[in-house]
Amino acid sequence: MTTAARPERGTRPANRRALIVAAATELFCTRGYEHVAMGDIAEAVAVGASALYRHFSSKHELLEEVVFTGLDSVAEVVGAMEFADADQSLLEVAELAVASRHIGILVEREARHLSDDAQTRLREASQNVARRLSEFLKAARPDLNADARDLFAWMILGVVVSPSFYQSDLSARDQSRLLAELTGRVLTAPAPVEFAIGRRRRKPAGLLPRSRREALLQKAIQLFAERRYASVGIEDVAASLGIAGPSVYNHFANKADLLATALTRGAAYLYMQASDVLAASSTPAGALGSLITSYVEFALGHPALVDLLMTEVRNLPEPHRDAALAAQRDYVEEWVHLLRQYRTEQTESTARLQVQAMLTLVNYVVRVPHLQSATGIASAASTTCAHLLALPPRN
Repeated sequence: MTTAARPERGTRPANRRALIVAAATELFCTRGYEHVAMGDIAEAVAVGASALYRHFSSKHELLEEVVFTGLDSVAEVVGAMEFADADQSLLEVAELAVASRHIGILVEREARHLSDDAQTRLREASQNVARRLSEFLKAARPDLNADARDLFAWMILGVVVSPSFYQSDLSARDQSRLLAELTGRVLTAPAPVEFAIGRRRRKPAGLLPRSRREALLQKAIQLFAERRYASVGIEDVAASLGIAGPSVYNHFANKADLLATALTRGAAYLYMQASDVLAASSTPAGALGSLITSYVEFALGHPALVDLLMTEVRNLPEPHRDAALAAQRDYVEEWVHLLRQYRTEQTESTARLQVQAMLTLVNYVVRVPHLQSATGIASAASTTCAHLLALPPRN
């Protein structure tokens, strides 16, 4: 994202409110909302705290402004989409996603800090964007029923939001064109056979492990995903099991140790799955298809852990943060290597962008509650991901 220009101290620029919003956007995205103080924002625009509070009464109010400003820009572009010129419409959405990658970070990560009322507004606004996309799909894909159109709308949004979660060395123009091509592949993916939102997948209540350490870890993952890591204390994790807070320290050194253990566990699980798939595959295309199936199953089975992998790595202390990021990069590179073996014309950069977009699609969809529990979601998501990577249909 573009760094906001810092005005000269003592000046009174006419666009000071816009400068404050731009500075807050940059700081919230790079540091995380919980690590930014109003004084940091005031310093970024060279004003005193009193001047800042004349525009925004609190950091929460400022967060609302930056989140809804970003989402409004998405709603505007999506609202203008026309089936008569679908390719151009998809390109314009992709260009916004690449030029304003901070929007995904704000909506998917920092919006958790909004008040309950603001989060309700955010959900409604996001659903309105999905509904508009569904209307676009009604014309583009008359073969899809209402449930399938809703799923495809959220899958397209998953691809669109993907640039927020990775860096690419492709030019903005090339990224936008490739992203538009990928959303087009989602648009033309096979219609799901058994997908139904009204018929929910049966999911047992589940039992906790006998091991106190494992039970604490499971509860911590759930709480971190539901409430945000920063707002959950050791006492909260302990209370979820009906034990005293100090008892947690018999198993984990501190809260950061809980988060590091969870993210390490998730990365190890994914790599074990990948190793099993590679050992059982004879072709790159076959391996990619099996990897898609296993990743979708993992994400649907562990949406809270997926949430942490997407949003909380920055809260790890060193050296755990670097180790977690390295594990994620290594996992993505396995996919990139296979995709380039299957499609030898692909450059490393284009293959990586496609893999990241596909993984983000899955990560995004499994965190939409009404989709996560829908019948046939695993098959529908897997089929679309295979189509996105241009894999041959599986028998």
